[in-house]
Amino acid sequence: MKKKGLLRIWLATVWCVCLLAVLGGVTYAWFTFDPFTRVEPMSGSIGPGEATLLIAANPRDEFGKQCLLPQYNGPGLKPVSTIDLSHFYRAYSQSRQGISLAFQDVSHLVEEDTIHGTLYLQSLSEACDVYFYLQGMDFGNDPQMLAALRLGLRFTTEGGVRSYIFELNEAGNTEGVVAMQTTAQNGVVVAGIREGDVPVYEKDPARSINAYAAIVNGEQPMKPDKGEQALCTLAFKEIAKVEYWLYLEGCDENCVNEVQNRDVMLQLAFAGVTNKQEE
Repeated sequence: MKKKGLLRIWLATVWCVCLLAVLGGVTYAWFTFDPFTRVEPMSGSIGPGEATLLIAANPRDEFGKQCLLPQYNGPGLKPVSTIDLSHFYRAYSQSRQGISLAFQDVSHLVEEDTIHGTLYLQSLSEACDVYFYLQGMDFGNDPQMLAALRLGLRFTTEGGVRSYIFELNEAGNTEGVVAMQTTAQNGVVVAGIREGDVPVYEKDPARSINAYAAIVNGEQPMKPDKGEQALCTLAFKEIAKVEYWLYLEGCDENCVNEVQNRDVMLQLAFAGVTNKQEE
């Protein structure tokens, strides 16, 4: 009879803390950063034959439980809209009612308008599925900011490329946040622009973070089990490139003036889960 073995993990954690100071804005918020970056290790127990998921900021560096990421040095975080993490658009004209009328392509400003970087994950013991480790993740606790932010991730592995956009409402209590309609339709993002810089809207692709999280019991040492859906799968010693974006979704109804002068934190944590089949 076959049974599934639950394997313990290393948790790969990235912690980027940025303090926001308001620069200005009309309906949408403009930000500038006084940034500092700290990285703290989050680790599970390691035992014989258990999965080891490690992290690095550069694939040529030594992989470990933590990595230092570059600070954001742009002039200010601005609200943008994207459906594919490749093309980013920003509104430059609005009606008196605050409805965005015209957009411009600001994909070339992604380093300035978003918190953007790359990290690498490697499974050193055996093949594993990669999930979020929610207990180690943190985006701050400001409800308005959580409601307006998006987290974009792009995993490049031997199996191909997977891109995700996650909403952060589940990362805290976002009840009672300020909202107003800023686009002609609700629940959409900008997928392109046509003549006259008129936006082409498509349904907001943001997903639930919880659906991609490992299930972890309260025992010590921790024994994570697979969640609903894996972010990616790594073969033995395979290195995955993980590109990330933290940004304000300009078409979100919560991305209004009230989101100014807030604090934001970015702490990512991943768990590797291997399911063994034993006789």
